[in-house]
Amino acid sequence: MRQGGIGFAPSRIDRGEVSHVIAGTQGELVILDAQGTPIGSVSTPFPAPTIDGLVLKDRWIGIWLDREFRQARMAALPINEKWGDGVTREELRLSIGSPGEDILPSNSIWHRVLDAEPMTMGAFEENIVFATLSGIYMIDSEANEIWRAPIPKWPMISKLSQYDSVSSINEFSGGLAVWSQAGGVSVLDPSNGIEIYNRVLEFGDKVCNAIYSKEAGWLVILHGGTVAVMDEIEGEHSIHKTKGPVMDSEFVDGRWIWTGWRHDGDLSGGKVRSRRRRNIGVALLGGMVLSNDGSWSDWSSLTPN
Repeated sequence: MRQGGIGFAPSRIDRGEVSHVIAGTQGELVILDAQGTPIGSVSTPFPAPTIDGLVLKDRWIGIWLDREFRQARMAALPINEKWGDGVTREELRLSIGSPGEDILPSNSIWHRVLDAEPMTMGAFEENIVFATLSGIYMIDSEANEIWRAPIPKWPMISKLSQYDSVSSINEFSGGLAVWSQAGGVSVLDPSNGIEIYNRVLEFGDKVCNAIYSKEAGWLVILHGGTVAVMDEIEGEHSIHKTKGPVMDSEFVDGRWIWTGWRHDGDLSGGKVRSRRRRNIGVALLGGMVLSNDGSWSDWSSLTPN
């Protein structure tokens, strides 16, 4: 079970109910079983990094973005099959502008070319929700469009709109939450994409990600080494200083735990505890930390600060 390293530099883990996918900084992907053991070998289905991904039942859906070649793709890959490598970057370069040369990620169940730069993605029940510069879209697991909506607007931060972007999309008890880097949050009706609530939270820092727990509410990861917690989107929030930037967090056993830049930490009873780590924690899975060098370590085996 998770002996040694994964063999590449990870950017995140897309956690599912029974399977997970580790995504690498250069487009590498590997499937894990429920215990975190790799299934099959590492593959690179498309020669570009994925900016986001999620596991929905029997498939993984990811978005690839290559700014150099101005390529943005979304595809679904089957979790229960082995994945192979796709084309090389040179083959991708040669295909650009060539009639009939549509390069797609290998093993794709379906594949779409995105006509605007993607920002992030999430899920609502069995459907996929993603944001691009041109809007927010919900599609089903077969890529059929359900609805599209404009990017939410927040009058209080309108002067930042050209620099702002969507940082997180979350399913929660009140609908579908769309968070912006500048602190705007909008709640959409998941049946049609119509906005039903809108506010701006003054966090004093850029929002990197928002994580929702049915038991604990929200933990908002901020850019410069702080987190914000709140029970409800409509409620008050509290800011907590961490030992460095946080990369991933989960609510486990009545507390928020996280990993990040040379530290792990938790928040319980309004108090933050931190523990040093020699490397950068990228993602959490089952009480383990996946580090930026591709190695696993036990979250609880670190030295207290």
